Amino acid sequence: MPVKKLALGALIATVVFLYFAGGGDKYLRIDFYQDIYAQSPVATIAVFFTIFLVGTGCSLPVTGVLSVLSGIVFGTFTGFFISSIASTLGGTVALYSSRYLFHDLIKRRFPGHIGMVNKGIEKEGAFYLFGLRMIPVIPFGVLNLLMGLTSMRVPVFMLATLCGMVPVLVILSYTGSQLGHIDSFTVASIFTPGLILALTLLGSFPFLAKAVIGIIRRLSAKKVPPEHDDPDQVRSGKGQS
Repeated sequence: MPVKKLALGALIATVVFLYFAGGGDKYLRIDFYQDIYAQSPVATIAVFFTIFLVGTGCSLPVTGVLSVLSGIVFGTFTGFFISSIASTLGGTVALYSSRYLFHDLIKRRFPGHIGMVNKGIEKEGAFYLFGLRMIPVIPFGVLNLLMGLTSMRVPVFMLATLCGMVPVLVILSYTGSQLGHIDSFTVASIFTPGLILALTLLGSFPFLAKAVIGIIRRLSAKKVPPEHDDPDQVRSGKGQS
């Protein structure tokens, strides 16, 4: 085994040992953060909101994990509220950075996705973004950057993002709240009705969302009037017949 790998392994083992020897395992306990929130709710929310905003603004893949953590620490409703606002604002920051700072870099990095997104926006407008939030074919952070290369107005982006993320964030926050009730990882504490419901929602939501989006698209297609020929040509055609 190369010396570098041995040194890296020894370094990691040392860090882990010192972490637990120094009482660092308390940071892995759920009740540690719940106690902090109980003692300083405003400060805890402010710090968590800032971390969430910065993480999503930098397009890091943290939205799902932090949404679950928000439910663990703050509960379903407060966790959902924090996650929805922070993810929307963070996504908007990413959009601005892509549109005004990293336009050429993002264009080179995702050449195939850009054409697909532009075509979807031209065809369906804000509903296309809403659908991609409901069914995350493109990761949340990547989609924010891609939307910066489109002509979509920022208020429309924020509204479509907020509305499209609502079901997902509610489920993630609820899942976190159920995990927050676990005191010890035993079979009885894990397989509770609430957690089973949360896991069922997580597993079935992509299929439900796909069905809902499909129904809305079909209904919208029916409302679009069929294309007709020019009225003068129709009248002249009738006259000739």
